Amino acid sequence: MKQNTRLNNSQEENLRIKLVESNNKLISLTAHISTLERMVKEEQDGKYEAYKRIHALNTEVTELKKLLATD
Repeated sequence: MKQNTRLNNSQEENLRIKLVESNNKLISLTAHISTLERMVKEEQDGKYEAYKRIHALNTEVTELKKLLATD
């Protein structure tokens, strides 16, 4: 059985094109995921710092109340 090499080459080329497109999409999505992970980390770090500051301020308020109560 004789194969049509032109058709076969065209199918291979189409598969190559799809493979390159899929690879480019994968690279793009991977970069997007990395960006989102970094943004979430920054937001979580910011919240953590805010809660630390709230705790420090609440401690300071408590100490001031104790100081005023003793006067």
